[in-house]
Amino acid sequence: MTGPPTPPPSSATEIEDAARTTLPPPQAAPATVEPAAASVPAQPATEQPQPPIASPATPKSSYELLFPSIADLARSGSLRDLIEVAERGDQSADQDKSPARLLLVAPLVLAYLIVDEVPPARHVLTRLPATLTSLPLVQGLFSLLSSVSERKYTNIYTRAEQLHQLVSDPGFSVQPLGQVLAGMVTAFVEAFRKKTFNLLAKAYTSIPLPHAQVYLGLTAEQVVNVAVPAGWEFHETSFILTPPKQSSGSRRVSSAPSSLFALNLVAETVANLEN
Repeated sequence: MTGPPTPPPSSATEIEDAARTTLPPPQAAPATVEPAAASVPAQPATEQPQPPIASPATPKSSYELLFPSIADLARSGSLRDLIEVAERGDQSADQDKSPARLLLVAPLVLAYLIVDEVPPARHVLTRLPATLTSLPLVQGLFSLLSSVSERKYTNIYTRAEQLHQLVSDPGFSVQPLGQVLAGMVTAFVEAFRKKTFNLLAKAYTSIPLPHAQVYLGLTAEQVVNVAVPAGWEFHETSFILTPPKQSSGSRRVSSAPSSLFALNLVAETVANLEN
């Protein structure tokens, strides 16, 4: 038999006890799991660009320091001053093999040739060491000096032109030097031609136009254009040039040369007039 039914709770205390007995305990809210943050790879430190390391300036040689003065003197035609400055700068060189030495030597040689002082020009070149005398520039100066010394008129103008072409070439190693030398070669040719022209007037009573061309290194038309304004007579039928009359004491060749051998003899006569 079953017992009598349990009476329902009636008081507040009974009701709370019944509720605690019959209701399940509240479930705890599940903990929220935060997703792990993705790891960011470490970036390498950016190196700051370093400024280029400036290399120390190479000190200039004494030749390079003197060259601007040499160039100015050459352009102004102050050849005696140029000779003095260049000689003083090269005296202490002794057997210096530096190609920079030619900044002084090359203008010095040409300055001596322009003023027609061949022996000191030769001395300047012969005191160079073998490593410098083999250079094309020095070889060109030697060739010109040799022709001038021997009064080989047929070669002087040719070698001067060859030297001019060498120093005027865009590939010439030192352009400022090349420009100075080109001007000095031109000045030499003009001075040599003028002196030769004056000597011909003293040496000849008359001269065939082709021979005058050899002495002056000019075309027939150029010779006539130079000679006639200077007082020479040009005979168009015989192509003979007659210089102005000289004083009675002047020595002259009375007849024109008819061969290269005779021309060389006259060249010697012209050279003797210079002494």
